[in-house]
Amino acid sequence: MEKQSTFRIYLAPLQESTDYIYRRAYSRFFVGIDKYFAPYILRQNDGSVKSSHQRDINATNNKEYLLVPQILAGKSEDLIFLVKLLEDQGYEEINWNLGCPYPMVTNKGLGSGLLPFPDQIKKILTESLPQIQSRISIKMRAGLNSSDEIFDVTEVLNDFPIHEVIFHPRIAKQLYKGVPDELVFSEVKHRIRHPLVYNGDIETRDGFNGLKERLGDTTSWMIGRGVLKNPFLPSILKDGLLSEIRNEKETLRGFHDEVLLSYSRILNGNSHLLMKMVKFWSYFCFVFPDPHKAFKGVKKAVNIAKYDMAVAENFRRLNQG
Repeated sequence: MEKQSTFRIYLAPLQESTDYIYRRAYSRFFVGIDKYFAPYILRQNDGSVKSSHQRDINATNNKEYLLVPQILAGKSEDLIFLVKLLEDQGYEEINWNLGCPYPMVTNKGLGSGLLPFPDQIKKILTESLPQIQSRISIKMRAGLNSSDEIFDVTEVLNDFPIHEVIFHPRIAKQLYKGVPDELVFSEVKHRIRHPLVYNGDIETRDGFNGLKERLGDTTSWMIGRGVLKNPFLPSILKDGLLSEIRNEKETLRGFHDEVLLSYSRILNGNSHLLMKMVKFWSYFCFVFPDPHKAFKGVKKAVNIAKYDMAVAENFRRLNQG
């Protein structure tokens, strides 16, 4: 019987990493994630949505877990279009991305690029919410250039029926450098009228327990890179769940093999498959005793046969550990 936890863990949306192939395999081999968030989709200049994005949020590819799709929109017409597209797939919660920190996004007034413009955020919500049926949650950062930006945004959000807010307390200009600002998180938690989820640098049990102690009654946590580096992390954080996984090494190998097989079925050519698996191993290598060595062997592989040999060697070392 699964041990009940007093808190929830969400899987963060990481572009090019937590797609439906990863999510589906993860949900089959590991436990502890309560809700999965898909990487954002957006409209192209011609008004369309990439086929790869549509495949990722297709309901038939996401039956085995609770998925919240995420959208990137800087205008109400784009938000409405994308939400209705997802509502047609049967989704009841959709996440609006106000957090992406990368200049190629923010320079277009998307993601964190909207945070300095609370009036625009208000305009989009005012025009959009009456036309949609699903719950809207928001994922955001502390600001684009300054964490002072978030407080005006918080006031705007308080005027709308937002389902919950996922908050990464870094500004966009930091990307993932420095440390999350827990004081800003606490201040936003004090001011906001919506459930607030913490996101940022949760990678160990000790670190998580420290956050829980410092951040008081926070009950929902989003983890991204920490899960990719250690798929067992949610189980570890939810005391007792790890015992449900009988053989950790066999579980890791089965998880890897399913990811590899699933990508091999949808990607054209071994070069694309190798590129995708190297990206996977840039995180997965941290499960192994010598992450640098584990990743280096995979990255050097010039074909699938060499890749298989590198993977076998990595698991051989793991079995000796």
